[in-house]
Amino acid sequence: MFDLKTPHFFRPENRASNKQIATALRESVTKVRRASSFGEVVDALLDIPSEHIDNKLLQLAKAHPQANAADLEKILNKQYIRRTAYASSAVGAGAALPGGGTGVALGLTAGELAVYAVQTTTYILGVSRLHGVRPADREQRRALVLSSLLGEEGAAIVSDQLGLSTLAWARSSLKNLSSPTLGQVNKALMKYASKKLTRRTAGRIAGRLIPFGIGAGVGYLSGKAVARRTTEGVQAALGPIRDISSQDLMVELAPVIDVTAEPAHSSKVEADFFAD
Repeated sequence: MFDLKTPHFFRPENRASNKQIATALRESVTKVRRASSFGEVVDALLDIPSEHIDNKLLQLAKAHPQANAADLEKILNKQYIRRTAYASSAVGAGAALPGGGTGVALGLTAGELAVYAVQTTTYILGVSRLHGVRPADREQRRALVLSSLLGEEGAAIVSDQLGLSTLAWARSSLKNLSSPTLGQVNKALMKYASKKLTRRTAGRIAGRLIPFGIGAGVGYLSGKAVARRTTEGVQAALGPIRDISSQDLMVELAPVIDVTAEPAHSSKVEADFFAD
């Protein structure tokens, strides 16, 4: 007789509950708001639960059951660019209020800016998951997030550090990097990212979020341009996306699927990856 045991990865008790996920996300937002440097902002974002990413991708795949991974990636990119543009536009409108001043206006939206930073990180890790690349620890996440935020320049920095001839470093090397090498890579990325912060705004939350697309130049077009840099950065680091259907992705995400739920059907209402 065979002793059939449920694989560790598929055991429900090893997955975070919805309550635990919500608590972890709230804690990340709070830490971002209280962060006094860009480095602390990044630290606060590294603990976003993997289950949160899986759930978001599952909802997206169920809403587009006939799509493949490339289609889902295009949807994610479109939603992320649009959300970033509107967030930057909102900050710009607040800063333009008579008598308010940029510092006052941005301070009033600190909570919203922190939520946006969490969503940006969720986007990066979500695309990575679509590609089949799942960072195993905080330092791997740090490298992927920083590299993506810096666009193709970030991918070039990592590839140079690793002596690679391709920008797609995460696809080929992320899981095999030793701790010392990963430390050197993250140090180089942080040094470059810090140069993006100006002394004038570094003390404000908007300044600390410049690499996330907010504060560098408020306004719809500015936010859209920076969002495109991030999408290009994560795609450069990951390379061409794998050929996998929504149905196969849902099987891969089986630990978070409710098998008693109704079968997936296409919906005319677009599923928002970033909706609460």
